[in-house]
Amino acid sequence: MPIELERKFLVRPDRLPQLTDGERLIQGYMSEEPQIRFRITGSGEAARGSRVVIAIKKFLETGKRMEFEFARDNVSPEEIRDLQTLALWPPLVKTRYRVLHAGFVWEIDVYDGVNKGLITCEVEVPSLDHPLDLPDWVNRNGEITGDMRYSNIELTRRPFRDWGHP
Repeated sequence: MPIELERKFLVRPDRLPQLTDGERLIQGYMSEEPQIRFRITGSGEAARGSRVVIAIKKFLETGKRMEFEFARDNVSPEEIRDLQTLALWPPLVKTRYRVLHAGFVWEIDVYDGVNKGLITCEVEVPSLDHPLDLPDWVNRNGEITGDMRYSNIELTRRPFRDWGHP
């Protein structure tokens, strides 16, 4: 299985560029260890359908995971509803934007629903100690790579709104 190396940060919303062409994601978890999750994207319209990606992930160490994914296109709204009933907790909803900066694609996640108000970004790196030129909108004191509270599975179990933030 491929190894994924990524670093994750909090975002300074007041410094974000105009975000366009976001992709709405609905993500739920069917197993904790290994993590088995589904991610739903697409319009859900009967003519086009949605795309579902099932991922199996195993945490190795901070910032490192084994990952195996497979996808299915043209999933019907009925199949989407059935799939969501398999989630251990209510699925997470977010919009993902991709921004190119200094040769890397940064994924900015703007959370919705019970995680509204949270904005994070992550970047895949060749090594965890690879030097990064952080964009201006990254909170330089807000690296959350090793903070499991910000992992998507934890945000389904204990949403951001329950952390006591205003």
